[in-house]
Amino acid sequence: MGEETEVVKLKNPKNIIKITGVLDENFRVIEKNLNVKITLREEKLYVSGKKENVQIAKKILKEIEQLAEKKYPFSIEEVIYSTKIKDGNFLKELPETVIIEDIKGRGIIPKTLGQKKFVEAINNNDITFVIGPAGTGKTYLSVAVAVKYLLSNKVSRIILTRPVVEVGEKIGYLPGDIQQKVDPYFRPIYDALFEFLGQEKTQRLINNKTIEIAPLAFMRGRTLNDAFIIMDEAQNTTFSQMKMFLTRLGIGSKMVVTGDLTQSDLLAAQGKNGLELSVEILRDVDGIEFVYLDVSDIVRHSLVQKIINAYEKFENKSKDKNRS
Repeated sequence: MGEETEVVKLKNPKNIIKITGVLDENFRVIEKNLNVKITLREEKLYVSGKKENVQIAKKILKEIEQLAEKKYPFSIEEVIYSTKIKDGNFLKELPETVIIEDIKGRGIIPKTLGQKKFVEAINNNDITFVIGPAGTGKTYLSVAVAVKYLLSNKVSRIILTRPVVEVGEKIGYLPGDIQQKVDPYFRPIYDALFEFLGQEKTQRLINNKTIEIAPLAFMRGRTLNDAFIIMDEAQNTTFSQMKMFLTRLGIGSKMVVTGDLTQSDLLAAQGKNGLELSVEILRDVDGIEFVYLDVSDIVRHSLVQKIINAYEKFENKSKDKNRS
């Protein structure tokens, strides 16, 4: 019932390899996720299945062809995502969402609708909170936008910070000076900077204070003007630390606060963390936007999404048992 076959005539047969993907992986993903069958015959694609799914698949295939014609280097992950949200427009708009290029010349883009909303929120607000699980690109995209602002002279410096919560090993017992002691906590930030700027340029910008990477405690008493300021792992702040950080905002600056409410390292006795309380206190303040990402926005290995779902299911069962 409702079965049909639609034809997609290829405008440029030279793009067929890009359209099909390596070992036809683009076709296989569309077929599996939309329950359709795609056949290539004489420079035409025949799409068969339920009417609604065939129309979605046809739209996605046309969008893939447009990207191939533009020589845009889309990935299989983006094709997979487009089949899940069943929206070909997502692929169509990818070339217009490039934030910056990395040192290898690859365009850095928001890979989900949630990520796209996050980047738009940064551009439209002075303070943006992004809350979501691991793997949703919170830190990575924040640093990408910060680098874009710096390279386009919209700000004169980048300031990257996070609360350093000592879990197990005390910082004081770690070797080296204060910078060497806290550097391991900032590894994801360094990795992103190296990808966008290269290691040599990143180090040069750190040395001349254009980029500052420091624990949250170092922000106290300062006014941060003409800067792009990122606080990572905000779920580990206290009420006082969050208030202190947000009130550092100076003229011509942007702030991004990232966090995962399920991953706080604070003790239960400390009560709600600064990120949780910010949601309650600041949700209606103009100029501040909260963006929420979820497992559908995870852009790491597909297993990460399954792992998070499994843990959430287990934790919810435990909560139900405790209630009863």
